[in-house]
Amino acid sequence: MNIEKLEEIFGSRLAFLGYQVCQLSMTGHPCDITFFKRKPAIDVKIDSQINLALAYGAGPVALKDKLDNIRLSNDQHIGLTEIWTINPMPKGGISEEKLNNVDLSEAEKVCGPNGETLRKMIRDTYHCNTRQEEDHFLRRFIAS
Repeated sequence: MNIEKLEEIFGSRLAFLGYQVCQLSMTGHPCDITFFKRKPAIDVKIDSQINLALAYGAGPVALKDKLDNIRLSNDQHIGLTEIWTINPMPKGGISEEKLNNVDLSEAEKVCGPNGETLRKMIRDTYHCNTRQEEDHFLRRFIAS
């Protein structure tokens, strides 16, 4: 989905991230969450308290408080505005066999809004320091 379409549907990037957080809170689906200023949270689940707050009619102030202090399954607490991307992952994880069979030629395809390749986007969002890290996270992203 391109940025224009995302903004047409959700209004803003933050609104889309909020939607993703609420959906993942409801389903308990695992995801990778990348951040602007630090390494990602890998294969985490978003606490169901956000979904429960919505289900029981939490008002805007309560919901804002929940989104400013999102609890992850790895015991991290994060704020919605810290998030760069949320990449849902398969329940049960990704097998080593599936990861090893990923065709990395897809990594060199241009798919970013400013002509970035998938490799560059993964390198930047996952804060990769080595080609090995890039390949690992590319395999996870493609396999997911």
